[in-house]
Parts: sequence; C-alpha cells; structure tokens
Amino acid sequence: MAQMARMDQETRTVEVNRIKLIATLEANRVKHIQDFNEAMTGYKAALLGKIDEAFSDAKKQLEVKYQKTKERVTEFNDADIAKQRDSFSILDGIAVEMRVPRSYVKEYDAAIDIAKWDVNDTLELTHAEFTCFVRDEWDWKSGFEAVSTMYKMS
Repeated sequence: MAQMARMDQETRTVEVNRIKLIATLEANRVKHIQDFNEAMTGYKAALLGKIDEAFSDAKKQLEVKYQKTKERVTEFNDADIAKQRDSFSILDGIAVEMRVPRSYVKEYDAAIDIAKWDVNDTLELTHAEFTCFVRDEWDWKSGFEAVSTMYKMS
C-alpha cells in the first residue's frame, strides 16, 4: 500500500506560489555556494598537503635512484654497456589523486530563471521538480555532500 501511495505521489503535480518558489531556490542557491566554497577551501588545503607529501616522496625516490644509477654507471662493464639503452628513466611518475568538489550553481540559476520569466503567479511543479526546487534534493546532491563533507572536516 505504501508503495502504491509513493508511486501515486510521484505522478502528482503541485501548484506553488512563484515568488515563494523563487525565494526558496535563491536560499538553496546561497547555501549551495556557501557549502561549495567551504569544500573548496578544505580541498585546496588538503591538496597542498598532498602535493607537499608527493614532492617529499619524489625527492626521496630521486635521491635513491640517483645514487643507484651513479653506482651502476661507475661499475659498468662491457656486458652492461652492450645492454645500455640510449635513454632511461630517472624518476617514475608521481601522481596526486583527490576528488574535486563541483559547483552545481548553474542548476539553481536555470530553475530561478524559469520561475522569474514565467508570467503566472503560480507554477505547476511535478513531483521531481518539487523535490529538487523546494526540498533541495537533486540527483547530484548526495555525491556533492560526500565530497564537501570530506573536505570540510579536513
């Protein structure tokens, strides 16, 4: 029975006050921007730390590789020279991997523009539109919050 009610609810539409909808969307947009900016601040700090770690690791690896390469070259014999390539790698690639916060402010802007340009005092929203525009539950929201929370905590 609950599933039937949920399915019925998903096909419903609701008429909302256009001005109130715009205010809600604008408030949700402001909160999203604030959350995004906080996430970016944390992301940049965490990324700078990761870059410093990677650089430190690279210097250690480079020093080890440098010493081994010098020793090997110093001890070259005829067999080593025969196998020697014209080029070789001194340092293997070092990468920093971190999920980047993404802004979805354009989605808010599009919804706000639609509501502002509509000439009616009330607008009819589908269940999906109401969920996004009023309840601020977008399909990208959980991923955004997961990444944002990760960097807000750091």
